[in-house]
Amino acid sequence: MKKFLYLVFAILICIFVVRDVQASSPSYDVLSYRGTLTLNTWDDATYEEELVYYFKNSYNGQYVTLGSAGNMPQGFEIEMPPKVEVEGRELDREPEITNLGDGYRVKIYNSGVAHDTVKVKVTWNLKNLLFVHQDILRLNWKPISDGDRGVSKVELKVIPKFASPTTTSELHVHTAYLGPEAVVTKDQADYTATISNLPSKEGVELSAYWLKSDLASLGESSRNTGLMKEDEYHRLEEHIAQTRLWIHLFWNLILPAIILLFLLLAIYYWRKFKKATWSGVTYPTDTRMYELPNNLAPLVMASVVYSTEIDEACPAGNPDSKSTFSFDKLLQATLLDLMDRGAIAYRQDGEKTILSRQNQDSLDDFERDFLNMAFGNKLECTVDHLFEDFYIDPSLYKHAKKKDQDRIRAEGREAQIQINCAVNAVARGVQSKIRSIGFPTYYRPLSPQENTLGRRAITYGIVACIIAFLAFFARDEIFHSFSIYYMPATVALGVIPILLSKRYKVAQRDGVVNAAGAEQRYYWDSFGRMLKEIAHLNDAELQSLVLWNRLLVYAALYGVADKVAKVMKLRQIHIQNPALDAFVYTSFYHHLSHSSNAMSTYSTTATTASHFTVSSSSGGGFSGGGGGGGFGAF
Repeated sequence: MKKFLYLVFAILICIFVVRDVQASSPSYDVLSYRGTLTLNTWDDATYEEELVYYFKNSYNGQYVTLGSAGNMPQGFEIEMPPKVEVEGRELDREPEITNLGDGYRVKIYNSGVAHDTVKVKVTWNLKNLLFVHQDILRLNWKPISDGDRGVSKVELKVIPKFASPTTTSELHVHTAYLGPEAVVTKDQADYTATISNLPSKEGVELSAYWLKSDLASLGESSRNTGLMKEDEYHRLEEHIAQTRLWIHLFWNLILPAIILLFLLLAIYYWRKFKKATWSGVTYPTDTRMYELPNNLAPLVMASVVYSTEIDEACPAGNPDSKSTFSFDKLLQATLLDLMDRGAIAYRQDGEKTILSRQNQDSLDDFERDFLNMAFGNKLECTVDHLFEDFYIDPSLYKHAKKKDQDRIRAEGREAQIQINCAVNAVARGVQSKIRSIGFPTYYRPLSPQENTLGRRAITYGIVACIIAFLAFFARDEIFHSFSIYYMPATVALGVIPILLSKRYKVAQRDGVVNAAGAEQRYYWDSFGRMLKEIAHLNDAELQSLVLWNRLLVYAALYGVADKVAKVMKLRQIHIQNPALDAFVYTSFYHHLSHSSNAMSTYSTTATTASHFTVSSSSGGGFSGGGGGGGFGAF
């Protein structure tokens, strides 16, 4: 399910990026679109389109289209050629007119540079645009359907020269069901409609009628293109208005309420899950502890107290992103621990730092396995050659070809298996050591009821995410009502079940901390907080610290070895152990950090290589009008 949610996010990102990226087109905005339809007679009309472009980079020209597709009156015709004007400019060449089969495109060669504002006017002569019905004249036409960009302001005027102010008439302007609303005003017999922020590819339809009995005989037509009556027109418009209202109600109220309901159910059951798995004890979160709670090996402490296992943190396995300690920090802390206990000796040979294995008989099995992982079959090596048996070239799969895919995967799998075998041996040894010590149990398994609560929370979260994604997709692809604001909300909803799932899986795997475990975590959290805030301790607090060698070991585990080393240098605190003293006062710190980071990089590279692959508009809301028109730039 987690992979499905990741796929959802990838699709959302692709929708967003593909929508906005057009490599071969200039970048521009359409500031306004003004269309004036003059109905000279029942059969003759002119349509004047005026567009204002603002260009953000250089361009070659603009284009305007007008269509004849769909439900158009019998005998409808676009007469050629249209009249083309560009305000204040001479055209580079004559406009190019292309017959598209269901309309015409006018290409205007009018090049320029960034920050130009260009006003283009195209005037079309139209024949038989109106439907002549039994008792009404009907206009049912889409002047806009394929705009390449959104338009800040659209103004459409209809001037019926055959009508008078007293003529019974109506005009409705339709956009997609979820599109912007049009504001229609009437002045004498003329209509004006304005629309703000019309999205790209959004259609605009003019639906109007004039009662024939109120019209003068001037301009009459012998055509009879249908049987629609005045009351049928009203019923159709009422149906469209009601449908639009219900769709708006569903999308803006009912659907968000459903998503919110599932989200609240997810939160409710997760809160019940958290309450059921609570240890029953609350400790302060701002305390410091100035001495080690227990002098345990870092790997043992991480497992017993924080349920963090080295094999679970290793990138070559199935790494747990919620691990308290990262893989490289576990390695570095264990190396310092073994140096502090004399199992790894340090010496400087010129510019080389050499480490050697010592006193192995006194070590536990997991520590010997760790040394085998670090040194291989050698007794000594330079610090830069630690973990070199697991080396895999980080550039193995960079710039690779399709033919290299199988070889790279095989090398990655081989390295991954080798790393996992070594790390798993150490992890098994740690568990054996814990059993031999007989630590009390700090974690308990989830009960059946707790499992049910956790699964319900995740399920409801996933359902909310799926509904939100499908709604986002439908709104964009079906209703053509894309909004950048919907995507962050959908992504945020998707993050919730992923987070819940990760935390639930950790609780399933490790169990939940009990009262005794919560107490131990409180001690170690307080100790770790002291290490992280060591630069802010006063003199008395610093003087209370002893066993700086052990502090340094655990500082590496908590990722603050540099902070502790800085305080030690400022206070001129030295350690008898030469390796740890060099870690503070020489470049040995950087070399050792590099080695542990390198092992983590080998693991990540092996995992990536093992999976390496070379990648070989309507929107509803209309009354059936035909036509169409668009605009753009090139």
